[in-house]
Amino acid sequence: MNELRHVLVVEDSRVQAKIISQHIAEATPFPTLVAHSLAEARQAMTEKREAIFVAILDRNLPDDPDGEIVPLATSLGIPSVVMTATFDEEVRQKLLAQNVVDYFVKTMSEMTAMERLIERLYKNQFVKALVVDDSRLFRSYLTTLLRNLNLQVLEAEDGRQALTVLKAHEDIRLVVTDYNMPHLDGFGLIEEIRAHRPKDALSIIGVSAEGGGQTVKFLKVGANDFLVKPVQAEECVCRVNQQLDMLEILANYRELCVKAAP
Repeated sequence: MNELRHVLVVEDSRVQAKIISQHIAEATPFPTLVAHSLAEARQAMTEKREAIFVAILDRNLPDDPDGEIVPLATSLGIPSVVMTATFDEEVRQKLLAQNVVDYFVKTMSEMTAMERLIERLYKNQFVKALVVDDSRLFRSYLTTLLRNLNLQVLEAEDGRQALTVLKAHEDIRLVVTDYNMPHLDGFGLIEEIRAHRPKDALSIIGVSAEGGGQTVKFLKVGANDFLVKPVQAEECVCRVNQQLDMLEILANYRELCVKAAP
């Protein structure tokens, strides 16, 4: 992989910032940058933007009573994770509306989950994904979600175009595809993909406004998972990361099998 980039930790409490930074240093290989105010964070994001691949944000800063730090980071295209001392449904909805990758409460167990997410986001910058949907609006929505996860995202407006993109980019590792499309629907697209790319080489998530039988059909033709429209951002993020984790586990298993072979 390329030279390691930094995790930006924005936290007004110097003690809490030190705790978060130490956890990241002990659990991951990534160096940290620390900012204790909105002004310091803005300076870091401006001067060292290319060195930062994810930001861990506190919403309550002394010079930021309105939580401006979150939209500032996301507007700069920095995948952002919020650490909060208090949490309820109103806070959750507000954070998701601001395109954060995820949120965590400041506890030890949540800290561990945050560390795993940081590693996933770093790895995602080297992963290509393909979004297939004939609706430009919904395709744009899914693309935004996946780019928030630091993925390299390509698009196709139907199954036929998707096959062309897949042929040109054989290193695509994830496909998120709608069912109801002209020329070649989602089921037909998955069958074509699976004729050449097995589940341990490429993960497919089917998407449809209908559940029930379509869920089963997607899985039977070769999809790894399924999402029902309207797709909830939080659910999509979790399922995508889970699929990418599984691909990595399978790749490591294949490597071990090769090494163990006589």
